[in-house]
Formats: sequence, structure tokens, C-alpha cells
Amino acid sequence: MKKTFTTRITALTAALTVIVGSAASCGKRDNDSEGRSKTTKELMAASYKAVEIDTDVDEVQSIDRIDENRILLGSADGRSNSPTFYISDNDFQNCEQIDIDWGIKESDDVYFNTAYSPDGEILAFATFCDYGDKEKPDFEDPNFDYENFDFEEFYSNVTYSYKLYAVDLEGNIKSKTDITGLEEYEDEDGNINIGRMFPCGGGKIICETYMGETDAIIINSDGKVGGELDGLDATYIDSVAVLDDKTIGVAGYFKDADTAVKMLDIDTMKPTGDVIDLKKAGLSDNTGTLFRGNGDYKFLMSTSTALCGVKEDGSGVEIINWLDSDFGNGDASSIISMDNGDYVVAYQDYGSMTASYGLYRLTKRDISEIENTKVLTIGVMYDNWSVKQMVSDFNKSHDGVRFKMVDYSKYDEYDMENDKRISSGEEQLKKDIVSGNAPDMIVCQNLAIIKNLANKGLFVDLNDYLSKDSDIHTDDIMPNILEACKVGGKMLSLPTSFNVETYAIKEKNFDKDTWTIDEMIDTYSKMPEGTSLTALDSKESITEMIISSLSSCIDYEKRTCSFDTPEFKKILDFANKFPKQDDIIDWDDNDAVNEIYNSDNFMKDKQLIENVYIYGFEMYISQFKGRFGDDKIKFIGLPSVGGNGGVISLSENLAILADSSDKDTCWELIKEFFKESDEEDEDSQMMYMNGLSTIKSKFDKMADAATKKPYYIDENGKKIEYNYTYYDQSKNKAVDIDPLTEEEKNELVDYITNATVVADEFDPEIQNIIIEEAEAFFEGEKTSDEIIKNLQSRVSLLLSEQG
Repeated sequence: MKKTFTTRITALTAALTVIVGSAASCGKRDNDSEGRSKTTKELMAASYKAVEIDTDVDEVQSIDRIDENRILLGSADGRSNSPTFYISDNDFQNCEQIDIDWGIKESDDVYFNTAYSPDGEILAFATFCDYGDKEKPDFEDPNFDYENFDFEEFYSNVTYSYKLYAVDLEGNIKSKTDITGLEEYEDEDGNINIGRMFPCGGGKIICETYMGETDAIIINSDGKVGGELDGLDATYIDSVAVLDDKTIGVAGYFKDADTAVKMLDIDTMKPTGDVIDLKKAGLSDNTGTLFRGNGDYKFLMSTSTALCGVKEDGSGVEIINWLDSDFGNGDASSIISMDNGDYVVAYQDYGSMTASYGLYRLTKRDISEIENTKVLTIGVMYDNWSVKQMVSDFNKSHDGVRFKMVDYSKYDEYDMENDKRISSGEEQLKKDIVSGNAPDMIVCQNLAIIKNLANKGLFVDLNDYLSKDSDIHTDDIMPNILEACKVGGKMLSLPTSFNVETYAIKEKNFDKDTWTIDEMIDTYSKMPEGTSLTALDSKESITEMIISSLSSCIDYEKRTCSFDTPEFKKILDFANKFPKQDDIIDWDDNDAVNEIYNSDNFMKDKQLIENVYIYGFEMYISQFKGRFGDDKIKFIGLPSVGGNGGVISLSENLAILADSSDKDTCWELIKEFFKESDEEDEDSQMMYMNGLSTIKSKFDKMADAATKKPYYIDENGKKIEYNYTYYDQSKNKAVDIDPLTEEEKNELVDYITNATVVADEFDPEIQNIIIEEAEAFFEGEKTSDEIIKNLQSRVSLLLSEQG
């Protein structure tokens, strides 16, 4: 929860985008870029050919090796009242269902979590729901009255009980035991939320929980809860796996080792002291799902980007790159290795509107299959979900050319103990671009990198393509975004989406449409004692508020800066009147944190202004229209910004390097980001995941859809409308919200399209200077005049040198 100034300003350089997905990669990091300098063979070293296996089992969810000749398949039906399992041969051609009588009546409402145990049996954690004298409604009935049904009252009377089943591979239930001792893990509503389960042998299992800070509990064979995993100092446990007869591996985030795999003794369930640091192994900041190792590997780990192998000495290697093997976005829930070097994967694909399960055999590609394929590289700053899906679809539909993602997040290193960034992907990307070793194209959240390098002729002017392309041209792009992205009259990048950051204020407190820094300070000074300006008034937060409006401070084209303005000094001196944020709040005190960020503070006049991110029309309806209700609220924006005070934050900026080996194909990929999918139509209610669409026709559809009730299509193809809702904390219930009126829509569209200033971002080296000087200011080591003088001098010199 804690956000330091360093981490917050770093986040601001990502343009305040809604980030989706996670960053994870494998393989030893070195100082060499993975750009165009590598050969096709090197770039595709972890490429496998994926072939879906045709079996008689629908939607295989899990696979486990029973012995050298048999494999256990778990169907996705295992999520329902009747978990289904099959035993298959190694070719998956003969699948025999295991006949299990769970003893469940048709009227029982029960949910199963299942897993295969090292003991050679199937374990099932069953949650039984008892509705007492009430009957559970058919929520799937098209005539069910969602609007008037009291869900809170209904579920307040539900009671739960839990049982642990052990079933042999012939389908015989060996034991059925009541699970006891879960009461202390109930949430505030009395619910016990159990996630995945990890059998450890001896009838013992480790279960994920979502109850406060508890991540995993032990359940013994007698059904009694054996407490939590002790001695790990874990902040979050990602996955657990039995690695050998004596050892259990626990992957997660730890206070003393950040991302790591810690070893437990399988008998005592206590840490052995053995730890493998995943960063040192070559994996980046996020962990993945653990699997028992094979061959030279102590364990395997499936991340969002690859299947990795980690050896006893802690070194790691990327075995299978999912994208290079034509998997897009999904999760490898189960993996087994075959004797011939193949892997079989139960894979859940999230690439479409509905997730689907599939069973795939992956075979190492022969280099002859790809030696005549042109491989183009696309640099990203993290494992970007939307980019990965687009690249995957492009690769599958084009012959003779492929794109490979190069994830620069592996260069992100942060010293948590000293709150200091050591290195970043942005810095490495900039170095690669300047040295001519960059990817063919980049997806860059920080437009300042492009601005700073614009005069060096390193990027393609996309106007050259927009002016002659028959599918997409200049008039298709939102005018304010088109203008915002121009650098020296050239269109060096195109963002796929954007949002607008502004502030809300009550008209009774200020009735103009925009304000200056003087007006903001004066208005705040007139508020009753105890009123805060923002949610958390601190030196850091007040300065952060103004950071994104500093676009006028740096002119990359002229290589000048202007920090020495009265406005900048005024905001620094104003911010310095507040305490440091760590002196205000104990970030480990959840109640205190929730009180500060309580959404009612603004409505109850405990807070003058409220931060607002406009990244979707549905969000605006359900949150801000619902929350603000009939109160006279206006968007005041950031002080002294210009325009309407709102600032634009751009999402992925797609740019092509001037020395790319195939600029035309890079443009063809960029165009794919702006095409409407088959799942979109004229009445599309689809919310763009990363914000408001840059393409005007899509933006207009989003706006028009907001004037109608949302809907979904049921299994019979019938269009079912429902209401927008907002959860009113003061009433402790959800309230229905009407769609936008035509007038409300036009007002919101007008505000969005008249935001003309881009939230300022900083070139990595300039960012480092700002962070260093700001921290000295907050610590009282320098005055505002000294800070301004230093910033002006240091940034001016850097701009001159870089120019």
C-alpha cells in the first residue's frame, strides 16, 4: 500500500496508464540487448510447435503423471458438483473415465477444489452451501429479477461446511473427513475463501486462502487445520509443489528475499533454509506456477511468458517461450514432460471474450522450419497483455515473418531497503535506441524517450503511412490525441488508448472552470480547519499532484528547460508546509489507510478536491455519476495547466525505428491495434481495457453505448439488459444508476476532447535528477531556491549534452 515519492514518480512516467498483465521472464540477464543483433536461431531458441491434442475429454483442466505409461486428466467439469477424471495413455487416445460416486444429492449445492496427490490418490476439498429454509433461485433464468432481489439478505442466512475426500484411481472413496478449525480464517462477512490446493503427501495439503494477510494454511489428513506456513516471512505465496521425496518448494514474495522459492521439509513443514532467488536465476519480478523438475532441473516454473527451468545451483533457463510457440494470453495450469523431449500442457486461453481450455503437445522446432522466416523484434516495457495477444494473432496469420517480444522489465532493479531505483528498462531501451541495437519497433509508455531522441532521426514519421494507407488515416484518430503526439510536426508514435486525469471540486467551494496555483492555495486556506486538500496531504503527494502538469518545464525540441518559474517555486513551498507521508500514517494499519482513502471524505466535505481518472464511460457512470449524485460537482483540473485543466495520459505508444529491417511490416502490425474485432458491433458495450480508444469511430461508439443500458447475450442468444450500479457505502447497498443522457454524454465528450495537455513524462536521466533533488528537499537538506537552481542547471546541461 505504501507509495514512496520515488515509486510514485516512476509510476507517473508510465503515463498513469491502466496496466494489465504481469512482467515475468526467464534466462540469465546480461548486458547485451536482445534486439536485432541476434540471429534467428538465437531469437527463436525457445520456440516450440504447439499442436492441440484431440481427446474424448472436453476442456482438460489438469494433467498429472501417474506412472511411465499413465496420465490423469481432470476435466473442467471439476469446477461443478461432479468432478470428472480420466486415465489416459501417453498418446491420449485411450481415455477411460474414473467412475466416482461422491455421494452428492442433486439438491446439494457443493463446490470442489481437486488435485492429484503424490500418494497416488485424488484429493477433493468440498464446500457445501446450506440455504436453510430458503430456496436458491435460478440465477441463470432469463426472468430472474436481479434488480429487486436482496442478495445481501439471502446470503446472510447461508451456512457452509467443508469436507476432505481421498479417492483412489479406481474411483473408491477411501475417506471423507470433516474439515475443522477454519473459523479463524473467516473474512468480515463470515466467508472462508479457499483458492488452489497443493497436496504434499501423507494426506496433507496446503491451501491458498484470501483472508487478510494469510496466504496459505495446512490441512492435515484428519481434516484439522494445522495452522499457517511458519518461518517463511512471506508477503504473498504464489504456488507450492513437491520437488522431491524430502522437499516442498514455495514460490512467492518474501520480506528477506523478494521473489524466491523457499524450501520446506516435507515432514515438518518447516523451512530448511535453502532459498533460490528468482532474480539471480534470471527470472524477473514476478513468480509463477511451480512444477517438479525433470532432468537437470530442480524445478520448473511457468510464468506468463515462458516455461523456465531452474537448476540446483540457482541458474535458470528459458525452455519454452509461450509467444514464440504461438500461445497468446493464458495460463499453463499443468505441465508434464515426455520421454522424447516434448511437453504436454493443459492451457487456459484468455485471448477471447470467454476463456477456453485446451490440451497441447509442444515439440521443439527444427531450425530448418524457421531459418527462412524473418524475425522482427518488438520491445515492450512489461509483459503487456494486449500487445502479446496482438503479436500472437499476427504471427499465426502471417507466413514468412514473425514478431518476437523483447521484455525490458528484466532491467528493472529496485533497492527496497534504501528506496532507490538501481536501473530500469526505460534506461536500457534508450541506450539500445541510441546505439542502434534497439528492436524493430517499440511499445513505449514514456513518450519523453521519443521526444528526447526525436531530433536524431531515430524514429519513422508515421504521417508517411497515415497519408497513404487505405485502412487507417489521420482523420480516423482523435484530434486532440493526434496533436498531443506530434513532435516537431512529426507523428513519431501512435497510442492505442488514453485517459484524462482531472480533479473534482464542489461548486460551492470554487465556481470557475479552471484555476491557478494561487487560486488553489487561496481556496484551500479558506476551508474549515481539519479539511484536507487531497486524500493524503504530504510533501510527496502535493508535489506529485503537480508533477504531471509540468509539460511546459522541458522543451526537448529546443533542448531547454524552465524550472525557475514563480509557479514551480510556489508549489514546492506549499508542499513543504505539509509533513512527510510516513509521519502521517502507519501503512501497516489497514483501518487508518482505509480512513484516509475513504471515498466518502470528499462527499462529506472532509476533503477539498478528489482525483478523477476518466478512462471509460461505464466507469464514469457507475462511479462518478453514482457517487456524486445530485451534488453540484465540476471538474476543475490541475492548477495552471492550461486548456480545461485536465491532462492526457497516453497508453502504449507504438513507434517504428528508422533502421528497422522491415518498416512496412511493422506498420501492418500497428494497424492491427486499431481494427475492430469480430466481437465488436454497433451496439458494443465493450470497455477498452486500457482506457478510451484513440480511434474516433471506436470512441464515438463507446460514448453512444453509455446512453443505453448495458447488456449481455445469454446462452440462447437473447440480449439481456441490466442496470449500471454504484455501491453506496453510507447506505451499505448497491444503487441503480441511469445511463448518460444525451446532454451528459456531450458534456463529458467535450471535456475529454478538449483536454490538450499531455501528462508530463520525463526522460529516464532527467527523472533521476528530479527524484534526487526532490528527496533532498523533502528531507530538509535543500531549500526550494536551491532545488530550482540545481534542477535548472543540471537538466539544462543534460539536455545540451544529449542534443
